[in-house]
Amino acid sequence: MDRRLIPPLAATALLGIITAVGVTRGNGSDVTAAGDDRFRIDGTTLNAYLGDDTFVTLPDTVTVIGEEAFRGNTTLTTLEIPDSVTAISYNAFKDCTALTSMIIPDSVTRVGPGAFEGCTALTSVEIGENVSSWGTGVFVNCSSLDSVYVDKDNEYITAYNGALYNGNMTMLYEVLPAREGDNYVMPDSVRDMDTYAFWNLVNTKNVKLSDKITVVPAYSMTNMGSVQNVILTDSVTSIEDKAFANNTALMQVGIPESVTSINKTAFRDCPEDMMIYTQKGTTADTFGKNNNITVIYDAQYPRDFMDSNVNMEELPNTGDRDSQSTTETSGAAESESGSTNSNDNASANGSTGSTNSTGNTVEGYSPSDGWLYAPEGYDSILDAPDDDNVLGKTVVVNNQAVMLMNNHDGTVYGVPDGVKADVMTEAEEKKQEESAETQETEEDGSNTETEVSADGETSSSTDMDTGISVTIVSDTSKQNASIPQRKYYKQKTLTSFEIDGDIQSIGRLAFAESGLKAIDIPDNVTSIEYGAFMNCSALSDVTIPDTVESIATRAFSNTAWLNEWLNGDEEGTEDDFLVVGDGILLAYRGSEEYVTIPDGVKQIGSEVFKGHSEIINVAVPESVTKICAEAFRNCDSLIGLSGCEGLRTVIRGAFYGTQISETEFGN
Repeated sequence: MDRRLIPPLAATALLGIITAVGVTRGNGSDVTAAGDDRFRIDGTTLNAYLGDDTFVTLPDTVTVIGEEAFRGNTTLTTLEIPDSVTAISYNAFKDCTALTSMIIPDSVTRVGPGAFEGCTALTSVEIGENVSSWGTGVFVNCSSLDSVYVDKDNEYITAYNGALYNGNMTMLYEVLPAREGDNYVMPDSVRDMDTYAFWNLVNTKNVKLSDKITVVPAYSMTNMGSVQNVILTDSVTSIEDKAFANNTALMQVGIPESVTSINKTAFRDCPEDMMIYTQKGTTADTFGKNNNITVIYDAQYPRDFMDSNVNMEELPNTGDRDSQSTTETSGAAESESGSTNSNDNASANGSTGSTNSTGNTVEGYSPSDGWLYAPEGYDSILDAPDDDNVLGKTVVVNNQAVMLMNNHDGTVYGVPDGVKADVMTEAEEKKQEESAETQETEEDGSNTETEVSADGETSSSTDMDTGISVTIVSDTSKQNASIPQRKYYKQKTLTSFEIDGDIQSIGRLAFAESGLKAIDIPDNVTSIEYGAFMNCSALSDVTIPDTVESIATRAFSNTAWLNEWLNGDEEGTEDDFLVVGDGILLAYRGSEEYVTIPDGVKQIGSEVFKGHSEIINVAVPESVTKICAEAFRNCDSLIGLSGCEGLRTVIRGAFYGTQISETEFGN
C-alpha cells in the first residue's frame, strides 16, 4: 500500500513491531484458525469476536467484518485484517476503547456507517487504495484521532488537514475529532457536507464554510464539541433542521443576507448566550428576534481565518480524479461564471464598492466581510435616497431577490398583475405536504411510516443524543417505503438494479456515483430526492413513470442519460424541453431570449434554466402550478414572466440572481 502521507518514523516502527506480533494473544498463546471458538463466523461473515486478546489476526476465510462484530471490546489494541476482507460493516468496532491502530488493506472496498465510532484510543489509521464506499460518521467520537493516511492511488477518498473528503473534494465526509489547530477553513471545492461532519471536535474553535456550500444540511454541524464560532459564506441560502443543534460551546454564527430559509429547530439546545451576527432586516435578523437569540450587527469573532493547523499540508491535486465529479465541478463553475449579480459583486475581494447593473456604486460596502450595509443614518440600503437623474437600479429585496425598480414611481416589473402564489422554502412545503398526508392517513385509520430499502431492509435513526446508531429490521409490508439515503452511494460494482414495486421514494444520494447503467423506476414511486442518481456516469437508460410527482435538485445531474439529452441535435422549440414524470420540466437546452414553456408542464424543476443569461422573458402556461428552487438562478437578463394563471407555489430562491422579486407574487 502506497501512502499519500508518510507517518512519523516512530509510528512506522511501532506498526512494524505490531505486525510482527500480530497473532500473539494477550496471555501468550496463539490465535489460530477459523475454527477457533473466539470467532463466530456465518459463511464468510464474521458476526462476533468473543475473545479478550490484545493483538488479533482474522482468519483468511472472512470476507466481511459484520455489524457490531467487535462492539464494546475493551482489550483489542491492534487487528490484522487479511486481504480476503472486502467490507467493514456498520458499527463493526464501535466503542473498542483500547484499539490504537488500524490498517485497512487494499482489498476492502466498503466501510460502513460508524464503523469505528467511540474508539477513543485510536491514533493511527491507514486506508487502502480501493475503499470507494464510505459510511456516515465512521470516526465519530474517536477523540484521539487527528489524521489518517490514505493510499495515494485511492481515487475515492482524500485526506487533507485533519479531514476526510470524497475523491475530488466536493463533499466533506468528516472533520476528525482531534484535528490540530483552532481554525478549520473549508476548501473552496467543497459543495456538500455529510451528516455529523463536525461531530464532537476537541480542538477546533472556529469554522468557515466554503463559498460553494448552498445548504447547511440537517445535523451536519450538530454537536460540534469545542467549536465556538462559525462563518457561513454568502453562497448559503438555507439552514436545515437541527443543523446546529446541541452545540454547547457555540458562541456566534455569522449568517449572511443570502440565507432565506432557517428551520425552526436549526439551533435547538444551543447556549442561551449564543449570538447571530447578521445585517438588519435579514432573514437571520428576524429569525433571531423571533426565537429569543441575541442578534448583533458587528462581528465579535476572529476575522483572520488563515488555517492554524500545525503541520499544514499542501492542498492535494484532485483534478484527475472521478471524472464525473470533476465534470460537475467544472460545469457548475462555468455556469455561475457566466453571470454576475449584485451579491457576486459584493463579495469580490479587495473591492471598495459594489457596482449594480446600471454601473452605479452602492455605498456602504464593507470589503472586510463582503456584505452590504446601509449608509449611516438609514436602517436599510433601500431607504437611502438617489439623485433625480437615476432612473432605475438593481437592489436586493428581502435579502435575496434582485429586481429592476423605477426609481420615481416604485413600479416593479416582472410578474403579471393579479398573480398570486405561496412563496415558501422547500422545508416548509415538505412540512405542509407531510401534514396533509398525516391527516389523510389518520382519516384512513392508519399512521405508519417507515423507510424500507429495495432488498427488504427497514432503517430508522435513533435520537441524536444516543449517537448515530441505525436499527435494521426486515419488513417490506409498510407504507411509504423508500430506498434510504446513500444506500448504494459510490458502489461502482453496482451496474444494474431492480427497484421493488412497493418503493414510493428514492432517498437523497441513494445511487449517486454508483456504476448503474440503466434504471427502470416503477409506477409506485412518487418522489426522487436530492442527487439520487447524481454522477452515475454510465447511467444511459432511464425510465421515469408519470406517477413521479417530485424530482429534487441534481437528481440526475452528470448522468450519461441527461448529458446526452442536453447535447442532443434535435431542432425545434418543443425538443428543447425535457418533460418527465407527472409534468415535471427537468431540463432545458434552448438558447432563445423569449421562452415559451409547453402546455402540460405542471412544475418547473430545480435549476432547469440556471445560468441561461440570454433569457429575457418566459411564457408560463396555465398548467404550471409550481416553480422549484433555483429554477431561474443567475438568469440575469430575465425581467419578466407572462401567463402564470395557474401558479400556486414558488420555492424561495427560484429567482435568485434575476430581475424578478418573489414579493411580486402577492402572498
